[in-house]
Amino acid sequence: MRVCIVEMPSYTYAVKGEKLLSSRGYPCKIKRNISASPGSCGYSLFIYKDVKNAVAVLEQYRIPYTRITYGGE
Repeated sequence: MRVCIVEMPSYTYAVKGEKLLSSRGYPCKIKRNISASPGSCGYSLFIYKDVKNAVAVLEQYRIPYTRITYGGE
């Protein structure tokens, strides 16, 4: 399964991102990072479908993120 992991700058933005994407049909969930990168709060959004469009939605609604990685779980 292809997964996009989007590290968030705060838990609040992680929740906002999850609600926004879920309401538009992108399956995602918030997970705690064991080793967060600098600037990250330690929470990430794991997006499981149509990842490029999902990231575009985050950018369109100005939900900030610190880093994106592809692959994973």
